[in-house]
Amino acid sequence: MINSYFKYIKTALEGAKYHEELAFLFAHPKRNEFNKIVFHLRAYFWELWSVWDYVLQYVNVKTLKLDPYDVRRDLLKKIKANMPYYQYLPLLEKIQNEDRLYRIMWLRDHAHKWQINPYLVDYNDEGVQVISLDNLNAKDKSLPRQINIDKNDFLYMKKVVKTLIKSGLFGLNN
Repeated sequence: MINSYFKYIKTALEGAKYHEELAFLFAHPKRNEFNKIVFHLRAYFWELWSVWDYVLQYVNVKTLKLDPYDVRRDLLKKIKANMPYYQYLPLLEKIQNEDRLYRIMWLRDHAHKWQINPYLVDYNDEGVQVISLDNLNAKDKSLPRQINIDKNDFLYMKKVVKTLIKSGLFGLNN
């Protein structure tokens, strides 16, 4: 069961990479397939957030053993209250408090609200480098007017997983 979570994490990373590649492919001005960009960007951020969700599920199995449906974003607070000396708590709290993880969570949570101007694309000979989401709904103050999507979100989550492997959290040989 515990190793299953690591498989889920790997699958979520693979899914995120798949959706990232397609979103950036469809964003190229020669393709400019708006609906496909939106679909793949939404799936991309859901997959990226799934990586962290599976980490929390794994940590729960190793610590509090809550019902999986009760594992929420506040799991680390619960661990801190009940198991303050849990070996990996400082590292997990550090990751959870990083701006990039917050960004991924925030974009995933607001993906259903996106109104995008698909013409805001930065590209070169190697392909699309940045897709800018343009929040066209001026009434929606929860989103900034422009959100730049590059490939750093995926690289960040990949780095998080490598850091957790290196720390010994998953009990894998490095």
